[in-house]
Amino acid sequence: MEGWGTIFLTFTGTIYLIMMAYVSYRIKRSTESTRALVNEIKEIRKEESKPYVVIDIKPKEQAPQILEVKVANIGGGPAFNIKCGFQPDIVYRKESGIMLSDLPIFKGLAHLAPGEQTRFFFAAAVEYMTCKNNPKEFEAKTSYSDIFGDSHEKSYHIDLTVRTALLFAEEKGLNDVVVEIERLTREVCWLRKNIETFFEKDVEETKRPDMGTLKGIYREMKR
Repeated sequence: MEGWGTIFLTFTGTIYLIMMAYVSYRIKRSTESTRALVNEIKEIRKEESKPYVVIDIKPKEQAPQILEVKVANIGGGPAFNIKCGFQPDIVYRKESGIMLSDLPIFKGLAHLAPGEQTRFFFAAAVEYMTCKNNPKEFEAKTSYSDIFGDSHEKSYHIDLTVRTALLFAEEKGLNDVVVEIERLTREVCWLRKNIETFFEKDVEETKRPDMGTLKGIYREMKR
């Protein structure tokens, strides 16, 4: 009997060890899966929190005759120490010879919050586009860092000729429509007044006696 008891205890212990090993394996796998899920969530949140700085030169809204530079952060997190450069570089002020890349705003903009943007005047559209020496296509490069300290670099191709038709167009607003209606109303009133004056003069001339002519005599006879 003692032999069977020993065998039973050995068998039971073996089963227990196997079960414990299986439980430990499942716990380990579950822990690894949980850790991987947590890391994945962290990466997703990190991606969502990354800034995305874009730069463009485009016609100004409501005034397409003016070109403006636009720097915007369309990402989900703040951008820091933003720098921009252009190739070929563009003369921003001919009088002083200042290049666009030399402007302080492109040497290290301290901060740009998510959804924040900055705009400023670049050039008059007609003057810039009609000058043969002004580049119409160029590369813009931005560099900046995020809240985690990671650095980012983006390059953009800017082609002003794509919006050439818009540069010489003028967008009318509601105020312009009102002004135009008022102008047309004044012109209609002026025209009406002149027509009434013309007919009044014609009636007076018709009533005026003209006995010195056959036409006048005929008129008098009809009366």
